[in-house]
Amino acid sequence: MVGWKKPLGLVSALVLVFAVLVSAATITNVEWGNAITQPDVGYAADIIEGQPAVINVTIVKRDGQPFAPANFPPNVTLTVRGKFVDQYGNALDMNGDGVGDIYNFTNTTTPGLWTTTINISNVQPGMYTLRIDAVATNTTTGAVIDNATIEEQVWVAGGPYWVAIADVHDGEQVRIGSFNFTITSLSDVGAILTLPNLTALTLTDNDHTGILAFQRDVTGDGSNDWLMFVKSTGEDDNTVYNLYIYSKDASLLDKFNSSDVDFYRVKGDRIRFANRIFKDRNNYKAYVVWDNSPLAKLGLKAVDYYIVPVKGHDHWWERGAPAAHEDIKVIKRTTYLWGLFGNDKVVYEGNIFGKNVNIDNVINILGKFAGNGALFDTRSWRWDILRGMGDITIPNGYTLKSRELKDLAIDDDLWRGFNPLKTDKHGFFSESVDWSKLLGIDTGDESES
Repeated sequence: MVGWKKPLGLVSALVLVFAVLVSAATITNVEWGNAITQPDVGYAADIIEGQPAVINVTIVKRDGQPFAPANFPPNVTLTVRGKFVDQYGNALDMNGDGVGDIYNFTNTTTPGLWTTTINISNVQPGMYTLRIDAVATNTTTGAVIDNATIEEQVWVAGGPYWVAIADVHDGEQVRIGSFNFTITSLSDVGAILTLPNLTALTLTDNDHTGILAFQRDVTGDGSNDWLMFVKSTGEDDNTVYNLYIYSKDASLLDKFNSSDVDFYRVKGDRIRFANRIFKDRNNYKAYVVWDNSPLAKLGLKAVDYYIVPVKGHDHWWERGAPAAHEDIKVIKRTTYLWGLFGNDKVVYEGNIFGKNVNIDNVINILGKFAGNGALFDTRSWRWDILRGMGDITIPNGYTLKSRELKDLAIDDDLWRGFNPLKTDKHGFFSESVDWSKLLGIDTGDESES
């Protein structure tokens, strides 16, 4: 139903673009310092509003020498400037003072390496185009004797904390602490929201960026936060909208707690358990879809499913607004004669965020929510998914049970016949899953990586 893909209309794709516009000098490399994520194949650099980001560029002349004063005659002036541009190439105002901003690069002690610091404030989050021009000018004649230009896509985050809610629809109510609103209408034309005082807020996409944005103080700290509906493409190439909420207040992540949004809905013969927590900081929660069929109750045959979040940062990562990644494994455990015979096998492993994962036409899992915090440390800057939640839909003939991941190994009530974490081999049961490794028992991995 939902695919977590890049917003449409933001420059056709959120990719790192090095477009050499003038065949003369060449900007061969761009590196960011203090960017929350570095540019990579298929991903733009992410920088955070209010957090200075250093950008270093390596430039070579048309003859291959470094673009540095020592490699030009004395009457040649070198300038390297950057600016965020609109569709016409005009410099955008990136700090709210009404004037287009220009970033002047300075030459470093390394020939050909130029650097500057970019500090952005008071702008709407989203994808921007950074254009960098390097020009060598003869000061006597005014002639340009060498130059190079590149453009790079940069995602500007509206704060170090943000949440993403996948595939929001007409009629949904969004609740963040004491602030809530109802999505009355949401389409390509715009959005109509009903606020708590029953007033209507209309949003339009006048710039055709695929973003509908507004500001409200949702954390109660006295400062406005950004709320954005971003147009995207679903798994069936249908149009979907994902909601992003940015804040500089860390309490944003706690405004979406289970007591606020934990509920279930019954539809036909299926039960939807909404906003189940898979990860909350260093704690992971597993779910067991327990067979309550007559055969299972008699001990003759039962088919149970174990939904296990995979631990560690490598499995719960973020690339700003373009992408989120939340890995789980689903193990199907079939038992006969109270567990004397049977087998277990992995029937799904991979990302669930923004996906409607169908397991054997029995279970549907939708990774719905990611609460992200910027991690600033000496190793690297990155987004950490601090809280991940999703919806689990099961048939009426099953029960959904949950345990902290670390407790799954010791709770015998969650295992049909025998607990494989306590028993190496049982009867004629065929095991293909290393449960100790899956739960992190043999590695001792209980910390956030």
